[in-house]
Amino acid sequence: MFQQFQSFFKRVALGLEQNTLPLHRYLFLFMAILSIRLCLEFFANQRLFRLEDALHISLWFAFIVLAFMLQLHLFSKEKVEKIMKLVICCFSIALTAPLIDLIVSQGKLSKMNYLSIQSSSDFVKSYFTIGGASLSRGATLGIRIEIVLLIFASFNYVYIKTASFLRALIGTFSIYTVLFLSGAIPYFLSMLNASIGITYSSNDQSSIYLLFTLDVLLILTLLLRHAKNNKILRFHFTTFLRLLVGIFLIVLGVYLARTAYPDNWHLDPTTIYYFPLLLLLITVLFAYENLVKHHENSSFLQRNTYFIFIVLIASCISFPTFFASMIIWSCSFLLFEAPLYLNKILLLKWLLTSFQLLGYLLLGFMAFGAPMIGISSTLVFSLLGVSLTFCIARHYIMMYIYRAKRQV
Repeated sequence: MFQQFQSFFKRVALGLEQNTLPLHRYLFLFMAILSIRLCLEFFANQRLFRLEDALHISLWFAFIVLAFMLQLHLFSKEKVEKIMKLVICCFSIALTAPLIDLIVSQGKLSKMNYLSIQSSSDFVKSYFTIGGASLSRGATLGIRIEIVLLIFASFNYVYIKTASFLRALIGTFSIYTVLFLSGAIPYFLSMLNASIGITYSSNDQSSIYLLFTLDVLLILTLLLRHAKNNKILRFHFTTFLRLLVGIFLIVLGVYLARTAYPDNWHLDPTTIYYFPLLLLLITVLFAYENLVKHHENSSFLQRNTYFIFIVLIASCISFPTFFASMIIWSCSFLLFEAPLYLNKILLLKWLLTSFQLLGYLLLGFMAFGAPMIGISSTLVFSLLGVSLTFCIARHYIMMYIYRAKRQV
């Protein structure tokens, strides 16, 4: 019986992994399953359907699926593309939890929600009981059955792929732990806020910002793992130096904004995520620049993926941040993308490169509440002048070195 089940499990997993559909079709599949899950969950919980709740739950499910992908990939040593196909197809299991709760409760109210944890003892108890004592609030019966199925499937998959009982056990422990921690987000947010002395505001969106930040970080990590042997995602040395300069200019912009306009931005449980989001934003901006500058044959999908992330991350912070990031992106586009390729015209290349550095200064300045016109004109022209001088000097120094090598 066990051998028959294992054979069936292998056939199903192999069939899902080796499907030849393009990856973007699986993104549509994820959205389709998620939409039905949201409908079932709001109906089972008898909750009003609000944009904030739908966005919050969607980001939470995206985190679960992405974390599941990354951990299965790391522990099973299987390719990211295959893991993605398998996990998204198996995400359909998520439809069972609200259905089970509706059947068991005979249509009565159930409260799928975060775990009710108020202390360390609650945390330990909830961990070892897969959600605590209550089966009608937090981790409902349907959710617990769903978790048990996922744990069993994860262990079996890793064991089949690696033939290592210990690796499968550690992988399953890791997957369950991350899943449990995601259910305790309010507990961790409360501890974080208390430790740095900030309190919730009336329009708090800290959970949404945390989940969005984690989702973006996981997606970028999976992209790196997917292309670990692909030079497209490797920064060239010159790009790395520009990254350091860009970070310095953003920090300078933040300092100037906080000095000149201290009342325009306040630290709270939501705005604290501006810091990791800005770090992710600058990483994606430079990844895009590296892609279009050094890899002319990069695909349309790759370039657009970076652009979408730039728009989403910057917009999540504020409209001024989005505008500043568009200045930086526009310079890269004009320099290295069709139809203009302005990097081939020296003067325009130097001017746009200098203007792009100004964009990084404005990014830090505007992200923290300062108006664009509030920046010092002396500083702007000084930065443009220094950058332009450096570009010209670098060009002629490189030309001199190249000619000297040819003569030798």
